[in-house]
Amino acid sequence: VDGRPCQHRTVTMTSHPHQPIHIRVLAASTGVTYPISLHPNELSVANIRRHLAGAVPPQDQILLLGPPYKVLKDSLLRSEAVLTSLRLGDEEDAAQVSAGKKPEATPVAAATEPRFGSAERTGSRRIFLFSKRALTENSPEAPPCRLEPMDLTLPTEPDPSPVAFPWAQPGAAGGSSALSASPSASTASPLHHALEVYERRFMLNLCCGRALADGADVRLASMRGCVSEMIVMARALRAAVSNLSDHRNGASRTRAEFVSAFQTATAEHAAILQRFESKLASLATVSLHPALASTARASGRVMETLLDTVPVERERAWMQRCQTSHQRLAGLFAELEGEFGQLGAAAEWEETAREDSSAEEDIERLFSEVESGAIDICNKQAQRLNQLTSEHGEVVRVVMRVVSEDDEAEGEGGAEAEASGGGSQDAQAAFSTLEKLSKGSADVLPSMEKDDTKLRELMLRVADGKTEVMRRMQQRLREVSAAQSA
Repeated sequence: VDGRPCQHRTVTMTSHPHQPIHIRVLAASTGVTYPISLHPNELSVANIRRHLAGAVPPQDQILLLGPPYKVLKDSLLRSEAVLTSLRLGDEEDAAQVSAGKKPEATPVAAATEPRFGSAERTGSRRIFLFSKRALTENSPEAPPCRLEPMDLTLPTEPDPSPVAFPWAQPGAAGGSSALSASPSASTASPLHHALEVYERRFMLNLCCGRALADGADVRLASMRGCVSEMIVMARALRAAVSNLSDHRNGASRTRAEFVSAFQTATAEHAAILQRFESKLASLATVSLHPALASTARASGRVMETLLDTVPVERERAWMQRCQTSHQRLAGLFAELEGEFGQLGAAAEWEETAREDSSAEEDIERLFSEVESGAIDICNKQAQRLNQLTSEHGEVVRVVMRVVSEDDEAEGEGGAEAEASGGGSQDAQAAFSTLEKLSKGSADVLPSMEKDDTKLRELMLRVADGKTEVMRRMQQRLREVSAAQSA
């Protein structure tokens, strides 16, 4: 955290004193979003930590708010400007998923493309949750990501028929099951039984098509949620790196000031030590005043120069101790420089930044695949389902017309009319229509199954992508933590 003061205005709760405040906390390690609602009087970091205790123990939690990224404090949390910027972040993130929600029979819309650096430009902010335990070297690796549903189970039996076949047994729920012959087939003509088989076949196709179309929507939602979590993780890494950069910049400023002062002082000290012997020699060239020399001889001492007045051996011992201290201090400075150098040179930081940027581009590519390819398939599946629904409706209309006409014929002519085959001509015409519909929709289900396979393959790539993002995130956060602790 840098030392710059944060200017903000405290929230005033007078207008809506009882309205809860909604806050989202984004987990850095998984990308999971934790929504929290608090009464204004309960708005505190401690309460947020308690709400997050199920995900990360409170003592292991690190909460960063930004940008600029700082450790979350009550004073920041109760700032009206901060809460407004958090709501702006909520709106930006909602735009990435809300576009995909659609009413029935309408195409899926593409979500807004992620902009990882948008927060710095728009003023939006987010709260990220980090785990101290996850930053340690002995923390367990994140489990592989698995998206569901990976496999769809298609129905093998059609739904009950909307047609009340007069030859069906009572209580048969609309006719025979699947495509097999009805137990009551002996009471119906072969053409009538064929009508029933056609309706059952179209109904089964419709049921399978509905399962594939609904499955496509579920697959899309699963992939979108996964990609959204990867976007959260990428932003969380930006937050951690930004916070580390603030620390590094502060350390760099302190280091520059210290190095300047140290070099100035040690240069002066080295110069004094280097001139010590020459200073002694210069004292030996300065003669004492004759009166001083005479007084010294009277006391039994020989003093002819200024050097004779100096305790040379004691001064040399002091000089040696100063020389040793000077060398020791220079060694400590070299160690300090080495430790600072381990934080990484500018070139190393730039290379790591390029790797982070490349990882973000991988997420953007997956996002584009989901929001273009997957959505296109979902819309095609919906269109094919509409075709199957329409065709089954037409089949029901044709069959019901024949059934109705047969009922009328039976009422007028009884068994004699049926024996004479009065309805056979209508049944033959219906059979011709149904055969035409059957051929026209022969490729619909195979096409749906083929596209479902494509969606499944994309799901696997998205899941593998998040597994890699989690693995790299754990490694990068450990590096950031180690650099911040150095």
